[in-house]
Amino acid sequence: MPAKRKLAAIMFTDIVGYTALMGSDEDKAFEVLEKSRDIHIKSINQFNGKLIKEMGDGMLAQFDSAIDSVLCAIEIQKQAGQQIKEKIRIGLHLGDITYDHEDIFGDGVNIASRLQSVADPGGIYISESIQKSIRAKSAVNTKYLGQVKLKNVDYPVNTYSIVEEGLPIPSPAKIEQLKGRSLFHKLSRSAYTYIILLLLIFANGPWIRNAFKTEAAPISSLLILPFDNFTGDESLEYVVAGIHDALIGDVGKISALRVPSKRTANAYRNVEKSIPQIATELNIDAAVETSVTCYGENICIQVKLVSAFPEEKQLWVHDFNIEKGQLSNLTKRISREISQQINLNLTPQEEKLLSETKPIDPDAYEAYLRGMGHWELGTKPDLDRAMDYFQLSREIDPNYALAYLGISRTWGAYVQHGFLPYNEVSEKEEAARNKALMLDSSLVEIHARMAVYNTWGDWNWKKAEQEFLKAIELNPNYAFSQAYYSHFLAIMGNPEKGLPHSELAMELDPFNTLYISIHGQALKNAGRFDEALELLLKLYEIEPDQGIALPALWAVYHELGDKKKALDIAKKIYKLRENESALKAIDQGFEEGGYNLAMQRTAEMMISKSDSVYYPLGQIVTLYCRAGMKEEALEWLEKAYEEHDSNMPYISVDPLFDFLRNEPRFHNLLKKMDLPVLKK
Repeated sequence: MPAKRKLAAIMFTDIVGYTALMGSDEDKAFEVLEKSRDIHIKSINQFNGKLIKEMGDGMLAQFDSAIDSVLCAIEIQKQAGQQIKEKIRIGLHLGDITYDHEDIFGDGVNIASRLQSVADPGGIYISESIQKSIRAKSAVNTKYLGQVKLKNVDYPVNTYSIVEEGLPIPSPAKIEQLKGRSLFHKLSRSAYTYIILLLLIFANGPWIRNAFKTEAAPISSLLILPFDNFTGDESLEYVVAGIHDALIGDVGKISALRVPSKRTANAYRNVEKSIPQIATELNIDAAVETSVTCYGENICIQVKLVSAFPEEKQLWVHDFNIEKGQLSNLTKRISREISQQINLNLTPQEEKLLSETKPIDPDAYEAYLRGMGHWELGTKPDLDRAMDYFQLSREIDPNYALAYLGISRTWGAYVQHGFLPYNEVSEKEEAARNKALMLDSSLVEIHARMAVYNTWGDWNWKKAEQEFLKAIELNPNYAFSQAYYSHFLAIMGNPEKGLPHSELAMELDPFNTLYISIHGQALKNAGRFDEALELLLKLYEIEPDQGIALPALWAVYHELGDKKKALDIAKKIYKLRENESALKAIDQGFEEGGYNLAMQRTAEMMISKSDSVYYPLGQIVTLYCRAGMKEEALEWLEKAYEEHDSNMPYISVDPLFDFLRNEPRFHNLLKKMDLPVLKK
């Protein structure tokens, strides 16, 4: 029978991590496969599809209707989520296929297969041909991910993910990775790219000097590039990412080195740039290239240290082959080796931090790494899976500090992303945090979290400073500590002293817009409004919806007296928050009496609706301050103090409150909070 061609919707599916499961628990693997097969067959039949063949743990099916293929994929994910713990990836494409002897071939099949391979675990990726076919025929929502270069496909494919309850939402980092570029490339599309890099990171010009270096110089900064996974098992990506993160953390403990963050390192994943090019962009001296070549009872890792100037040169290479239980000690060992290769003398504190400890249970460590892989995705289902893995890690080893750190972080993430209220998780988060600290006092993340809590939560300035200094001592390259310590110093009356810390945070994590925003706020609090405006406007060009930068930009325009632009930014903020009442109050107030009345009317609206809508008292305070209304501002400041509003510490330094600084009631608040009285 001759081959036939036809147009069809093709579905490719795959069970994530099945190969690893087969190796560790064959009976469990067969049980999962049987359940998956049953889910697939029932769903394919339900939506008028045809199962073409099974391929190990994956399936290939075709549909005459694009919408049937999408609805089938959604049903498979729904049933899989209820019946099996393992995640399934699905790819869909509508295109020409060749049908021959009960099998199908062609470009359409290949594209569906490749879309499946890059999809998020538990997700559904579709090509533009599917999206165009369903957009006018169903209520299924999609998210455009960009033009994705798929393996063995000659052209980039416009790709979408299905947006449905229970399905993962691709992160910005994943989207940039799919496009074959990082946030750095997003920045580089802006005409301001090198101005931003110059302004934010390289103000003193060393990156220019690097390009003209003619002799080897001492290495004082290096980038830990993303690990290559050469094991042939994609399910081990979470392990590889975890080792990468651990190595950055351990090398970062060496105070004589500047080590950019994991986010910055990942920006150079799959980027076709030489070490000197990367070094020039980041103002670093060298890079570490690492690959994992085997993972089982033993783990094989190769590490290369490469200098950038005067030319790219391999300084050191070493192959490590260790027992699995020694994995947590490996990154400490590599860190010590690197320090020796570049002739750095470790301090006694660093020697202690990088000394090897007793072997950990490899199963507990793997569970922790799996948990971190889900935690970083940040969706509700992923946080739930992360919590399961962290609790499993704790059950395997009740004295494993990282398991409790993971639990603490996950409770915090539930609150941060708005999935649970603070009062429901605070005690659980604190208990896990304290347990982690008791088991391992060297965990920089815990000290940094405690520093932030004592500053904005408990207003315990002495304890906060102790924790900030401890976190910075343990890892001076942890950008989070540096960024927030900058604001702590400002609150304590030293805004200029804090600026180098927020500048360092940007240097350590230059692609993290949060730290750019934090530095913009620090400049504003130091009274350097023009510099703050320049920085925030450049960020605004790149990321116009950045949640922290926009209020900072509003504040800077207010201080500069540009009320029109301040009002424009205020309206943008409330539009992003979908606060129609605030937008209406601003417009009515401005029409009646200009900017000041617009601020007053917005504050009054929030007060009038406070019985049904929660507005932080700090918002009402700032609106009355911008309206220039002293009595009202003081009244609501006192209420914010009683409510323990987390923004109250800024009253000591924020120029917004300068018009209140001679008021006795304002001085009384500073005294109650034990805050300094700044002279403005």
